[in-house]
Amino acid sequence: MKVIIMAGGLGTRVASVASDIPKPMIPICGKPILEHQIDCLKRNGLDEILIIVGHLGQNIIQYFGDGSRFGCKITYFTETEPLGTAGALYKIESFNEDIILLNGDVILDIDFDRMIAFHKRHNSWATLAVHPNNHPFDSALIECNEKYQITTWTNKEEKRGYYKNLVNAGIHIFQQLRR
Repeated sequence: MKVIIMAGGLGTRVASVASDIPKPMIPICGKPILEHQIDCLKRNGLDEILIIVGHLGQNIIQYFGDGSRFGCKITYFTETEPLGTAGALYKIESFNEDIILLNGDVILDIDFDRMIAFHKRHNSWATLAVHPNNHPFDSALIECNEKYQITTWTNKEEKRGYYKNLVNAGIHIFQQLRR
């Protein structure tokens, strides 16, 4: 399964502490967030990665190169203008298999085999990892039914009533992208 990591954002919320590097390159325990992601992907046998870069993307390309130093194959799609969250997916060629799509700024340690099996067992068009968090007002809230299907997606800008506190973890699986 191919992995796409979205790492092209402006990082405006962290600009006061990391304005000279892209947010996915912020070091945590001595390694950039992206490297932690790649380590997790490799542990799960996922070693074909496309990274979408934009703002300060050269830092990512210079650090990871073709991925051989990290035991994987990395290619890049460069946004020449900001395309918004997942906007580059419309510019990328179709894929003949399901894909994993990650936000490049999340630290994760996930059993992708288990998530992929869930995705296939439910014959899902899309599977999202969700989790409760302690700051739900800066994230979209998600409600699911008893079949694990998303019933409501409330963006952070929308008025909210009381909802269970589930948010998108930035880890997705999508069926084939075909045009």
